[in-house]
Amino acid sequence: MLDLKKLIICPRCGALHKKRRLDFGEVALCSVCEEKLMQSCKGVEYKVLAFSFAGIIFFLIANLFSIVSIDIGGLDASMRLYEAIYRLFEEGYVLIAFFSFLVLELYPALLMVALMMYGFAMILGKKEGARSILRVVASLEEWSMVDIFFVSILVAMVKVYEYASIEFGIAFWSMAIFVAIEIYLVRFIGTQTLWEAWQRRFDEAG
Repeated sequence: MLDLKKLIICPRCGALHKKRRLDFGEVALCSVCEEKLMQSCKGVEYKVLAFSFAGIIFFLIANLFSIVSIDIGGLDASMRLYEAIYRLFEEGYVLIAFFSFLVLELYPALLMVALMMYGFAMILGKKEGARSILRVVASLEEWSMVDIFFVSILVAMVKVYEYASIEFGIAFWSMAIFVAIEIYLVRFIGTQTLWEAWQRRFDEAG
């Protein structure tokens, strides 16, 4: 009987491949479209724990301080992330404000916390806990949109650069680092690698 646990489907083209154990640093690519399927998961729980903890710290800084300060004709204005969301609410854009809160505040924070808990669960040998947390991570990762918000800030700043004096605050750089961490954890490592690490840690151990 075919063991489905030993197979992996390419998320891009749907091609079916047989899994094999990867050596440290190896990456498995789809033979059809060359999409990354999986990579070596040795020690990944420690990487996830360290980077997610750092991500939480930078996310807090990004929320506590000003992202950008703009001076147009002697008029100064600064913006914090939560203030921008609250301003939408004040202007009557309740649904947009609520959605922005979810994808820019709640989901990114929960994603980093869940990844950190996954790292702890793996290190402590909590099989069911790690599996449950991974399901949460898989549900949250597509809904964190801080990277999109960050890019839109850059686009907006480019448009007003000729007319205003712009100063990027500590929150801007913290957000940039947070986005880089999130991309590394979610896109570069990915949930498939986390599942592989879980399977190697628990299923193969008996």
